Amino acid sequence: METSYFKSYFFNNQKDLKILFSGKAVCDSLYSFGPAVRPNYIIHIVTKGKGRYQLDNESYEVTAGQGFIIPPDTRTFYQADKEDPWSYYWIGFEGDLAGFYLDALGCSGHHPVFQTENTERIIQIIEESFSEDQVSLFSELMLSARLYEFLALFKQATEHSITRGQLRNPHIREAIAYIRSYYATPMTIQSLAEALCLNRSYLSSIFKQEMGVTLQQYLTDHRLTRAAELLGLKNFSIDEIAEYSGYRDTLVFSKAFKRKYSVTPTAYRKAEYEKREQYNEKTVHRF
Repeated sequence: METSYFKSYFFNNQKDLKILFSGKAVCDSLYSFGPAVRPNYIIHIVTKGKGRYQLDNESYEVTAGQGFIIPPDTRTFYQADKEDPWSYYWIGFEGDLAGFYLDALGCSGHHPVFQTENTERIIQIIEESFSEDQVSLFSELMLSARLYEFLALFKQATEHSITRGQLRNPHIREAIAYIRSYYATPMTIQSLAEALCLNRSYLSSIFKQEMGVTLQQYLTDHRLTRAAELLGLKNFSIDEIAEYSGYRDTLVFSKAFKRKYSVTPTAYRKAEYEKREQYNEKTVHRF
């Protein structure tokens, strides 16, 4: 169980960077969230206890005085420790420049866990966000200012990041960026290699060596992760979701999805909707 306070914000004027929600929680032993895929960035700041954060195939122990970032379109899971369950604050945001700022700050899916500095001020910023209303221009501007300050403080924190390390080979970074941009197209490993002006065998070899999975596995996982997000968030048909995820054959898509998630796309959507209804029925406890 999680005792939490959560607030959403619905301003639409800030296109470059805008706060979507903020919250805080005290978790019981082994309370978990996920696996889930989010459409936006979320940063958690752990203030007490410890827990485990899993991003893709990597797992991290996160303790008080540290934080972790949830990037969009990535499957994540996190769970409170059994003996010393954590408490944390979080802030969610999006915008045309959100990815740019986080990359510039040195944080990404390869820098998911970091030491926190100026923790008292970070907590104060989130607490102050709770008091803003939903309609005034003053509140919109104040929330925007707090988000920028939060990221400025976050810059100091990421200088002490605990990371998986930067990808050493620029060709791998280019391949990942290409997949994330064009996964919905009829891409093959050959067409990917040709787009990057590289030999297919060479690219496949260096990718497997550094990433630990084949290019095809990475492409498939990215497509199915995106599909899982769409199933949970959008009321598209299965045919549409298959196409939006890079599959032109719905049957092939359904078989691939079931291999990864052990359920059909339809069953997955039903389970996600039921989870959402259960969550909405819970009483939110204020601190």
